[in-house]
Amino acid sequence: MPPSSSEIRFVYFDLGNVLVAFDRRLACQNVANLFAGDASHVDNFLNIQGLQNKLESGQINEPDFAATVRQQMRAAAADGVDTTAFDNVGDEAILTAISDMFTPIESMRDVLRAVRQTGMPIGILSNTCNAHWSWVNSQAYSVLEGPFEVCVVSHEVQSMKPDRLIYETAADHAGKIANASPETILFLDDREENVLAAREHGWHAEVCLGGEEAEQVLLEYGVLPDKVLRNENSLEAAPRS
Repeated sequence: MPPSSSEIRFVYFDLGNVLVAFDRRLACQNVANLFAGDASHVDNFLNIQGLQNKLESGQINEPDFAATVRQQMRAAAADGVDTTAFDNVGDEAILTAISDMFTPIESMRDVLRAVRQTGMPIGILSNTCNAHWSWVNSQAYSVLEGPFEVCVVSHEVQSMKPDRLIYETAADHAGKIANASPETILFLDDREENVLAAREHGWHAEVCLGGEEAEQVLLEYGVLPDKVLRNENSLEAAPRS
């Protein structure tokens, strides 16, 4: 059974599919378009083989990431294709291509506002690279206007959920900000493995998407005293990915 609101002292929200929706297929197509290539090939080296995860965990810097993308696209080019022009595709164009895939989950704006009105401190805990983080924060999304007491992002910590270090870092921040011990932290994430890892660290955590699902979790834990979203037709949530 969820604890009472008096037992929750800090709430962390995941970024992807909780505050903003994203479409990896669109990112892959954006990259493919830069090189007149194939989106499925981009998906293979970017997501399946883990190049994106290396960027998000700080294992590779942005110039090396962009160079690897050009190398991968050059290797996959059809016979007879002049790939010398690939060198003219700049780092910034590649980083923009992988980042231009987000849309805000607008219904979370009112949910966050209601949580803040209770006096509950909140933060973001996300697996994200600098390119994605910079992109969403440059888009003037109302859901990210803040204030957030802290944003713990994987490329800065050099650790990704569900790994231990990123949770320990987030818990340390919550402790300093709100005197929150692990059992007084609530975490909302769209992926089960990340939620299970949080629970292993003593947190309360639930799998949900942004919108009505997130609101329901906050109601069940007593963080929100009353329902915020009245019009179900206004909800914007994304499929888990």
